[in-house]
Amino acid sequence: MEGKGKTVEQLFHMGFYAEYPDEKIEYYSAVLESGSKDPLLWSEEAIALVWTNTGIAYCDLSNYEKAIYCFERGLELDTDNPDIWYNKGIAHSYVGDHEESIISYSKTLDIDPKYDNAWINKGIIYDILGRYEEALECYENVHSTMELNSKYTIAWNKKGVAYHHLDKYEEAITCFAKVLNADPDYEDAKNNLAAAMGKLKGNKT
Repeated sequence: MEGKGKTVEQLFHMGFYAEYPDEKIEYYSAVLESGSKDPLLWSEEAIALVWTNTGIAYCDLSNYEKAIYCFERGLELDTDNPDIWYNKGIAHSYVGDHEESIISYSKTLDIDPKYDNAWINKGIIYDILGRYEEALECYENVHSTMELNSKYTIAWNKKGVAYHHLDKYEEAITCFAKVLNADPDYEDAKNNLAAAMGKLKGNKT
């Protein structure tokens, strides 16, 4: 490793700017293993950040079990950090542990109710589980209102899909139309709109 002889702060810097996830893990692990961390610089929150960044790197390598372990270690040091709970939720979703994912996203939102990505991801998990009413509640809570914001279009598209599953085709069409008004090239919304219109037309014949 190139970090031999480097200070802990330099190792963290090298991990932060490393190009590849495995390099990040190597540098961050050296930080965590170091016995020479200045307590004035390395608070529990700072060390929790190193664990979190290590977990994200493991996620990039699709090693989600190790990522979850890292996030849990980070939460032991910084329990009320919404970003750690959010990333833990992502890792759980990738291993198919949807209930744990919901718990993690819920913790994120208890700490920061305006964490839009957590609302969206929690809604997506409810969609996967067929719990469409709960998914709609999540999408309703997305705070983003800028029409060119990707969060806005993702939330409205997912909201439309949930309405479609509940056979509420007019509401679904309204959602997909909002998406296309913001982003006319959103192919998924185009397809979803056509499907909902077909269903609505079929119900009226």
